[in-house]
This record gives sequence, structure tokens and C-alpha cells, in this order.
Amino acid sequence: MTKEPLDWTDAHHITEWTAGGETILDNLVLLCRHHHRRIHHPGTGWRIRLGADRLPDFIPPRSIDPYQRPRRNLYHPDQRPPPP
Repeated sequence: MTKEPLDWTDAHHITEWTAGGETILDNLVLLCRHHHRRIHHPGTGWRIRLGADRLPDFIPPRSIDPYQRPRRNLYHPDQRPPPP
């Protein structure tokens, strides 16, 4: 989750392309470089999934939230994708 301008972000595959994840909008999320590295670091435990509304949910590790409640990036609320 980042508050950086969209121009400063990297595309991240929710399901990694090395695991068969496609490079399509429903499998991509924009992350700043710091959070992109954090997601890829095996020890952090963060996960990303696409919600029913096609926006990414960020799932924290149990060490941060024992219930692993999904979090949303609220810094860019006007950047919602169009409905399917």
C-alpha cells in the first residue's frame, strides 16, 4: 500500500508469472518500490488478493493482525477500475 503517485509505482503480479500468473489487469496491482520489495521478501508474510470489486486486498501476516483482516489502500480512492 502506497501513497506515492501512480507514475512512481511498479506493476506486481498477484499470482506470480513464474507460477502461471497472467499479465492481465485482474492479476496486477501497482506498488511503490519499497512495498514491492516487501511483498517479494519471503519473511514478511504479506499477501495480496483481488477483492470482488476488483480492488486489491492486502493481507497482513499474523504477527501484525492475528485475524489477518484485509486492508485497502485509501490514499487513491479516485483510482477505481471500471466495472466489468
